[in-house]
Amino acid sequence: MLRLVELDKRFGSLLAVQSASLEILPGRVHAVVGENGAGKSTLLKMAAGILTPDAGEVRIDRQRMTPHTAAEAIRRGIGMVQQHFALIEPFTALENVVLGVEPVKNGVLDLAAARAKVLAIAADLGTSLPLDAKVETLGVGDRQRLEIARALYRDARVIILDEPTAVLTHGEAEALYKTLRKLAAGGRAVVVVTHKLGEVVDFADEVTVLRRGKVMMASRELRKGAGRDDELREITEAIMGGGVQELVRRDARQLGGMAIVMSDVHYGRELRGLSFEVKAGEIVGIAGVEGNGQRELVQVLSGLAEPDHGRVVVVERALLGKKRILPVAVVHEDRQREGLVLDADVRDNALLGEHWRYAKWGVLSLPAMSRDARERLDRAQAPFGLDTITRSLSGGNQQKIVIARAIAKIAMGASALVLAHPTRGVDLGASRAIHQEVLAAAAKQVAVLVISSDLAELRAVCDRILVLSRGRIVVELPPTASDQQIGRAMLSAEAP
Repeated sequence: MLRLVELDKRFGSLLAVQSASLEILPGRVHAVVGENGAGKSTLLKMAAGILTPDAGEVRIDRQRMTPHTAAEAIRRGIGMVQQHFALIEPFTALENVVLGVEPVKNGVLDLAAARAKVLAIAADLGTSLPLDAKVETLGVGDRQRLEIARALYRDARVIILDEPTAVLTHGEAEALYKTLRKLAAGGRAVVVVTHKLGEVVDFADEVTVLRRGKVMMASRELRKGAGRDDELREITEAIMGGGVQELVRRDARQLGGMAIVMSDVHYGRELRGLSFEVKAGEIVGIAGVEGNGQRELVQVLSGLAEPDHGRVVVVERALLGKKRILPVAVVHEDRQREGLVLDADVRDNALLGEHWRYAKWGVLSLPAMSRDARERLDRAQAPFGLDTITRSLSGGNQQKIVIARAIAKIAMGASALVLAHPTRGVDLGASRAIHQEVLAAAAKQVAVLVISSDLAELRAVCDRILVLSRGRIVVELPPTASDQQIGRAMLSAEAP
């Protein structure tokens, strides 16, 4: 159905994809995996006509795609759902679906016909869509389904999804894969880019591994059942070029006094009497279905929003001989909107908010900025150049910059580290490195709050897990709690 033949793509001096070939078959779910910057998104953007290859060709139904444009790819049945949703937030869901292919009757926009077609698509998928709601009011699960519906509205036969479950809870991810299997069963081809290897072996039919722009494992048929652990190990070794060191927990960590205190905090309709405490040196996880107050919790803790009622206290950490900064270091959930200036270079983003430290008589010291930025990025295993424009990096590499900047604030006196989805879109090796940084921060008596939809992540690093539902904590669980226990509490269906 889709064949990529010896594709090359260069960005300046960087050869992002080199002689990469891939065959996509109907009726199959095909996973494409690799570390950050391996070329996964670049390869599939060429398949969707978004990027033009420097060499090689894209064939659809054995015929070369000419001209090589997104419009031609759509016309011939290729649909792509990108990692960062391409939706117009003030428009309704229905308006987003028809954007660019608006149905017209007698010279007038015919949304009734579009609505009937979209409702039929949703029924086939076994889901529902709030078609009259503005996108800005929708949660990530609805946005994901909306993007898929938009591709199907254009009669896509090959559906490409870039990191589709990065922003979804475990339950939402399972529901999405059920939808994808239904699409494949109907004769479509489904391609999924993901860092979550457990999803690959559980839901995909075959896998292709990219490493540094080259195909290292081509269309490998996945065994099911008893061979799951062997599959995971072999795919991991192909991605990393060897084994990955497992995370080592430090359970003997000493805890100090209360460092973060939230008492009966109300904010709008999202936070409704939120109360919890985090001790110095403690790592506390927040689990919950997206849209239950997570974003507002981070805003209140970071000082971006003032609560309507209640008390928020972050105790400063004693740090002699250092100029103080704000006591909270934060990684927000949306790195592109809240954590980066995309059209600035990597150097400026690594030091964002700290340029005053490098100014003397109104002039910035570029050598000092470069030295500190390079040190931060090296620690985050981010080897790209400081002059690189941040927008050109993969989502995972953008996340490394945000994490590096937050971790650096610990040495500057931050007493609390608040991380919203810290490893979202990040490869396995980088995830392990981030988790080690979290443990190291706690060992320095920093209070750490980790908000994540990845339950395995919360179990790996947290001392306890708080479940957030409807803007308040409904239960506290140990990190040994099962997915089922945490899931029931997240939905507030019953006591775990």
